[in-house]
Amino acid sequence: MRIVDPTSGLGPADLTDLAELPAPSSGTGVLCGLSNSKPGATVLLETLGRRFFEQHGLGPMTVASKPSAASGAEEELLDHLGAQYRLAVVAIGD
Repeated sequence: MRIVDPTSGLGPADLTDLAELPAPSSGTGVLCGLSNSKPGATVLLETLGRRFFEQHGLGPMTVASKPSAASGAEEELLDHLGAQYRLAVVAIGD
């Protein structure tokens, strides 16, 4: 697992390689978003999804959500996303 966190200076490697990755055999795509269910998270993920598509050819990005911002993501959801996608973008801000 490679974690990219722009707030701590961990920038992404060349994302063009990701566009060439095949989707998992049981999956639907390369890219997904995971919303923490706070206000604005879905809009942030949708905007990032458009940019990933326009600039890197990744997409379309599916967006999943946790049931509540007050609790962590259920293991079933994380396992599902891990089996379906190669890259996840997590929105944790308001």
